[in-house]
Amino acid sequence: MKKNSIISAFILLGIISCQKMEKASPATEKVPAVDSTKLAVDSVSVSDSLKVNAKITGSFSAKVLVFPKLSDKSLLDSIYAVDKIQLEEYSKKNLEDAIKNKQKEYFASLKDDTKDLPVEFEQTWTQHSNEKVFSQQNGFLTVKYTGDGFSGGAHGYYYEYYKVFDLQNKKTLQLSDILVSPDSSVWKRALWDQFIKNDTGKGQSDMLLVSEISPNSNFYFDQQNLYFLYNQYEIAAYAAGTVLIKIPISDVKPMLKPEWKKRMKIN
Repeated sequence: MKKNSIISAFILLGIISCQKMEKASPATEKVPAVDSTKLAVDSVSVSDSLKVNAKITGSFSAKVLVFPKLSDKSLLDSIYAVDKIQLEEYSKKNLEDAIKNKQKEYFASLKDDTKDLPVEFEQTWTQHSNEKVFSQQNGFLTVKYTGDGFSGGAHGYYYEYYKVFDLQNKKTLQLSDILVSPDSSVWKRALWDQFIKNDTGKGQSDMLLVSEISPNSNFYFDQQNLYFLYNQYEIAAYAAGTVLIKIPISDVKPMLKPEWKKRMKIN
């Protein structure tokens, strides 16, 4: 009995010591800082196919983002404008209903468009779209929109689009918020020079449809570079695909807005 009492005493002492250590540890531990500018993100998607007639099958898919904590209506309107969705309330259910309606409308129009269309071989007509958070940094949210489809003809289509949203000021970021004089010939020269410099082996310069390249609204950035993306037929032929031009920030610092550089922590 005496031996058991001694063992119990040691066990009790150990439990008390552990409790003291647990109470003391939060004072010395460093709790990671929470980035309050980052939004919680969810998504909804639909996907289905339909045999329209003996020769044509339709395929539809769509995915949209959901921002449960974002309440600014004008900002939400702008986020979903690319996919032509406009709602009074952008709840998860409402967004899911919206893309289900788009699917229903697509299949209905496909039936009408192909009703009397002479088709010699079996083919699948498609309409696909996707939204993805590309980056969240320094209070800027960049959403990447992609889509592709086919509706007969020689080839299908593809698009890739980026939109930057300023969460601090609750607005869609414009080029004029970043660049000094976006229409300046300086930017045309910078884009042209970087396009030629990075086209080695790609052959896109042989398929250009323009004699100069201007900044467009399809842009994004990080702390090292500005990126401008041009879709098929925008500055080059279909076969060239999308054209991405990267401009090093170190080359154009004097032509960037001081407020934007401060937000991005660029010295």
